Amino acid sequence: MEEKKISASNIKSFFSRDNLPMLCLIGLGIVAVAFIVISIMALSINPIVACLMVILEAGLAACLNKIQLWIHGLVFIGQIICGVIASQVVFMVLMALIYVFAIAFLFIWANK
Repeated sequence: MEEKKISASNIKSFFSRDNLPMLCLIGLGIVAVAFIVISIMALSINPIVACLMVILEAGLAACLNKIQLWIHGLVFIGQIICGVIASQVVFMVLMALIYVFAIAFLFIWANK
């Protein structure tokens, strides 16, 4: 069996334009896990609620993928207002950022 060695050309080809959707998905996953950990550790949010909110934000982004940009702004503002009403502003800002990253990922994925 032949061993593959990691070289600069292999790394460069991994970070090419062809792999951009996959790299964005990996980045979205890393950001989601980081925001879940921040929510649990720093904000004392129940882990089930934190994970469920990330899933709901991704689902909302998938459902509203093909709408106009200004409506995404209204959704973002609405989420912040819900955070103010629920006295969890920082948590809802993190979840709104998950929504923004998910919309950006879906835009890159659709326009590949």
